[in-house]
Amino acid sequence: MTQHDARPSFDHQAKPAAGTPRKPARAPKSVNRHEQRSIALSQGSLEYTLRTSARARRVRLLVQPGGELEVVAPHGASQARVDAALREHEAWITRTRDRLAKVAPVAPPQPLTNGRLLTLADRTVRLSIQTGAPEGRFRVHLTDDTLQLTLPREDEALTRPALEAFYRRQARAIIAERLAHWNKHYGYTWTRLSIKEQKTRWGSCSRAGSLNFNWRLLLAPMPALDYVVIHELCHLKEPNHGVGFWALVAQTCPDYREWRGWLRKHGHELRL
Repeated sequence: MTQHDARPSFDHQAKPAAGTPRKPARAPKSVNRHEQRSIALSQGSLEYTLRTSARARRVRLLVQPGGELEVVAPHGASQARVDAALREHEAWITRTRDRLAKVAPVAPPQPLTNGRLLTLADRTVRLSIQTGAPEGRFRVHLTDDTLQLTLPREDEALTRPALEAFYRRQARAIIAERLAHWNKHYGYTWTRLSIKEQKTRWGSCSRAGSLNFNWRLLLAPMPALDYVVIHELCHLKEPNHGVGFWALVAQTCPDYREWRGWLRKHGHELRL
């Protein structure tokens, strides 16, 4: 079972069949339910939120920044299966909560005003906000060192969604380029590339060969973004985080431990 904490991390499902790209299998309709539950463990009673999902294929544990525990289980999973996962990973839950308790609270996001410096993949740009766009629209002009955003009017409620939409578009282009670059070494095949804002993952690889990436990777250093791209590429070959998987990652990212650790430590800071 892949373990998760409050930092966006990786997830994957079963290995896709080799060969030419094919249409992804239709996913079952999502059925999500949330319930508050508790279990008696060796260190006392443990409160958690149980979320059942038709898309889940195994039991996953997630510790949120405040220490809250969420258990994601396949729809129809027995309570005994959930209890077994909690008992097996009791020590991990305790360690993760202790580690998160030492992390300084994240400061509120800085206002997106004129002159704000932004990270965009491998460069730093200065935000320049202009007015004059039609209502409900925005324009972006990017130069070497300036990101000019034209809005109907100066309003933080307009600036942030517009920038996020721009970053999503940029993420698709940049991550597609990095996938092509690193795949020259691996030669794998995927069925689809999607850009999302996942709360607990930086990337994922489905059993149908669909690769998903978090747009906020553009706020990280380029080596961290490349590590995530390589990580998910290797899941097309190795579905588990075993010795063979990490050996495959190390072929093109020998310092993967450094960037995996960097994302765990600083990932919660990657916000506009």
